[in-house]
Amino acid sequence: MEGTRKMGESLGRAAAGPAAARTDGGALVARVLHDAGVRYLFTVNGGHIWPILAHLRDHGVQMIHMRHEQSCSYAADGYARTSARPGVLSVTAGCGLTNAVTGLCVAGLAGSAVVCIAGQHPTTEDQLGSFQEAYGSEICRTFSKFTKRVLDWSTIEVDLRSGFRAALSPPPGPAVVEIPTNVLYEEGDVARQLPGARLYAPSELRSAADPAAVERALDALAHATRPLIVAGDGVFWSDAAPELLAFAAQLEIPVYTRRAAQGAVPEDHPLAVRGAWKKPLTGGADVVLAVGFKFWSGEHFGRPPTWNGAATYIQVDAAPERIGWHVPAEIAIAGDPKLVLAQLLNGARARGLDGAPYAAWRRAAADVRATFDRALAEQTSAVHDAVPIHPARLVHDLVAAMDDDATLVVDSFTLSGWLSQCFGARFAGQVVDAGPLAPVGHGIGMGIGAQLARPGKQVIVVIGDGGFGIGAMELETALKHRLPLVVVLWNNSSWGPSFDQMPMLKGRVDPFDMLPDLRYDRMFEAIGCHGEHVTRPDEIRPALERAMASGKSSVVNVIGDPRVGHARLGGNLLGSTQL
Repeated sequence: MEGTRKMGESLGRAAAGPAAARTDGGALVARVLHDAGVRYLFTVNGGHIWPILAHLRDHGVQMIHMRHEQSCSYAADGYARTSARPGVLSVTAGCGLTNAVTGLCVAGLAGSAVVCIAGQHPTTEDQLGSFQEAYGSEICRTFSKFTKRVLDWSTIEVDLRSGFRAALSPPPGPAVVEIPTNVLYEEGDVARQLPGARLYAPSELRSAADPAAVERALDALAHATRPLIVAGDGVFWSDAAPELLAFAAQLEIPVYTRRAAQGAVPEDHPLAVRGAWKKPLTGGADVVLAVGFKFWSGEHFGRPPTWNGAATYIQVDAAPERIGWHVPAEIAIAGDPKLVLAQLLNGARARGLDGAPYAAWRRAAADVRATFDRALAEQTSAVHDAVPIHPARLVHDLVAAMDDDATLVVDSFTLSGWLSQCFGARFAGQVVDAGPLAPVGHGIGMGIGAQLARPGKQVIVVIGDGGFGIGAMELETALKHRLPLVVVLWNNSSWGPSFDQMPMLKGRVDPFDMLPDLRYDRMFEAIGCHGEHVTRPDEIRPALERAMASGKSSVVNVIGDPRVGHARLGGNLLGSTQL
């Protein structure tokens, strides 16, 4: 067709330089990326996006070429959730976009600032069976904050800037900008680009709260006996961890941090409440101050008995539509968490408020923590020398070996539960996972993004053999770009421990298993990774230390007990931890 033919003719021409008065759409995209401060773009190349790739280097953007478009989404998401900056990917038309969809949906449900720039067939070939014909803006609309099919060359820059604005505005989420080839390959005078959608740093767009609402919140806290602060993603994206800790310390109120905010109050702090033992606190609090916190399904939508239905809820959020969404917040405070927490702190100091009225509540929280810690120590001790290796022993040794400032990427159903019991985050954004969508195979892609966001720091990817089978070849990407990842592989040769033995399935299905005890370490040693094979508990710590010291991506292949499931959900999803 005519549109595809013109694209082919364009491929034979060299791209215009960055200072040219006339240029193609790819240079315009690269200009916006530069202006937005983008350093990395994750991609798998394709003819529908070559003009974009051709201009990246001239605009200071490094191309990270991946193995699969799904991993491009995951890497962009991992970068965003560890840097608090937009993660950017570009994928080719049709299958390139559809391959990226799962990762984009993860970003959507996790509230992560990801910008996807997709190629598309020419507009002149709509509904004609064009090569790689698909409609990404329609496909992605249900989980994206912003979708746009660019229909005119003159709006490329303003449409892409609009995508960045949407991705970063509270609450963050993915933006998908789709550019047909007859628009992207067109050359024109740069002066034809329409103005609008100026980009601002998040710090330039913060809004403080209504002072009267802040005073009502302080009144409620002053009359409380069992207050609890709960902090979510909004604290991470507004960089409000220092203000959160300062306010909590002033009033000595226990703090439960969740999602990207986990660790905003370090979880070894006396005021920190861990998710593994939160319920006596969330169910017993009489005033709950929720800051940038989403009461999603993992929080039982804020409902009893996990949460106290009789409590007074104060909800602080930069996105007013999230206030009162799940819980009937009696005190609504629309404002940026960083600024609102500073207002609350200043108000508390002005009133002379402190933590004296809550002493009994803090003692109760400390008792819950101590009881949990004793039970965890007993549980770990009981399986310390178990063969096959028990997940409790693996996560115990891993947590002991990790650097304090390491990033932990979780991509294992079984180990996620044991890690939530054993690992205490020390800063916001330290833990990255798949969020509410809960796929597998995201870990190594997210680890690549995290390593680029935090260069030189340890990045630990905890992954199951199911997810490893989906995303493992991105280790080649990590090797190519010299990005060291420590991949701790829970190899139980199973898609879910004994799921096929659940009453509904037992005797009716074949096992959900894999070939046993595969030597994944040897497979990836062959391409240049450091490999470790672990079959006994006393081998775990030395293997981890060698992998961490290797200076390159590594695979620690741990042969685990296939009978043991998630620590809380269990092998049968009904509460047991072993069938």
